[in-house]
Amino acid sequence: MSLIMVHGGAGTERSNECLAALRQAALAGWQALDRGTVDAVERAAISMEDDPLFNAGYGSVLNLEGEVEMDASVMDGASGRCGAVAALNSVRHPVSVARQVMEQTPHVLLAGTGAVRFARAIGWPEFDPVTEYQRSAWRRAITGCQGSSKDRSNSHRSGGDTVGCIAVLGSQAAAASSTGGIFLKLPGRVGDTPVVGGGILATNIGAAICTGDGEAFIEIRGAGAALDLLERGASAAEAAQEVVIRLNRRRAAGGILVADTAGNAAAAHNGQCFPVVLVIDGRVIEDFIPVKIGSD
Repeated sequence: MSLIMVHGGAGTERSNECLAALRQAALAGWQALDRGTVDAVERAAISMEDDPLFNAGYGSVLNLEGEVEMDASVMDGASGRCGAVAALNSVRHPVSVARQVMEQTPHVLLAGTGAVRFARAIGWPEFDPVTEYQRSAWRRAITGCQGSSKDRSNSHRSGGDTVGCIAVLGSQAAAASSTGGIFLKLPGRVGDTPVVGGGILATNIGAAICTGDGEAFIEIRGAGAALDLLERGASAAEAAQEVVIRLNRRRAAGGILVADTAGNAAAAHNGQCFPVVLVIDGRVIEDFIPVKIGSD
């Protein structure tokens, strides 16, 4: 049994264009599964990083100073190894740099200029991930918004949110995630995407990927909480829904993907939209819809 599940970000419109791009990413991941689950999740994430429809890689949103700072992570549940980058710029595929952190260094997370230098050292050329759409959105927000940086960051957003993927092949699972972060965020802000146990986790039990209010996912240890629930006997659906219930208690927004190594998959969220595509054994599951958990 093989499984690929991808999401386009909590709050991203579930349009035909978005779903088509997610299907393309999921099938690209499935086609790479014969090389292993890590290859599969990286390939799916690359597909979404290349598409300016998503807030990851090319098309990432800009921070308060008009710059891109991208976060990404990869985790191999079979080995327990992981790699991540934070506040990375001028690279085309942050998820691939994160994988190389996992495979070529003794570290888990590289950030900022150090992450850029590492990317150059392993052969990644200079690349400008800023699209004209995002540059225009930044100009409009900066010229039209008064008040504190916190007010601006909370009031203006552009594009979707984090993209992510889970792959399961037999008894092995892996996960990958990539994001441009929050529009107009303070320079240096890092969310849950590169935080192991916060926004991503993969073990021999399964995998979880989070998207949405990164600070809240870090505080509730979202991905870690989901895998803890699986270990205690909860189903993938129960684990996903419980994490969203915990988000609701904090009045935070987001969504989560959860899959176990038995091949059970689930997605839950508390927003208006959460586009997700599930592929099992090469077949797109057309009727798979994330569960929406409203606040009490």
